[in-house]
Amino acid sequence: MLRLQPTSSLNTEHKGTLQRVRLFQHETFTSIFGPNFATMATRVIIMLAVAGTLVIIAAGLLRPNAPQSTSIQARSSSIQIGAVAPAFTLTTPAGKRISLSDFRGKPVMLNFWYAACPGCLAETPGMQKFYTSRHAGGKDFVILGVNVVDNAQVATQFMQQRGLTYPVVLDQNQHVMAMYNINVTPTSYFIDRHGLIRVIAYGPVDDATLQQDAAQISS
Repeated sequence: MLRLQPTSSLNTEHKGTLQRVRLFQHETFTSIFGPNFATMATRVIIMLAVAGTLVIIAAGLLRPNAPQSTSIQARSSSIQIGAVAPAFTLTTPAGKRISLSDFRGKPVMLNFWYAACPGCLAETPGMQKFYTSRHAGGKDFVILGVNVVDNAQVATQFMQQRGLTYPVVLDQNQHVMAMYNINVTPTSYFIDRHGLIRVIAYGPVDDATLQQDAAQISS
């Protein structure tokens, strides 16, 4: 606790007409904040600036895990609604190579996720249910999951526990994540039969939104 001395008890030394006043009794406080008000003010400002910078950095690191609302326009200047979805090739946890171009001519939900993401956990059951129902009805709707964090073992365990039957690939160097400008997880790109992006959904997709967005790319 910082404590200023009363005027009557200030430690002073008289040398001619000069007088030196100590702000703090304890030498530790003096070394931290300085011997006078001007130095103390400067150091306090610097401390506050550093603290503010750390808060901003922490907020940026936490942002990918924060659930966001769904189905809004693209935020990236390079990835826009109506643009051609960037091509890529990745491998499944079992080592099979899959390319986005493998699904040309089919409607694709490209879903970026990872196992510990709260929003991903929330949307996965509905996605699997929708995928199963579409294929049972003879539809060619594709869900391609792109795991942006986990290794093959973690991804496989998650898929088995959740009963996922749609294909999942691993973006372990996060190259595709950067290509699609992913800064929120989950994020889903709905790509039509011509390879054009029609909807970008940020955050977990609920059942009603999934049906609506899938309809836009299935015609």
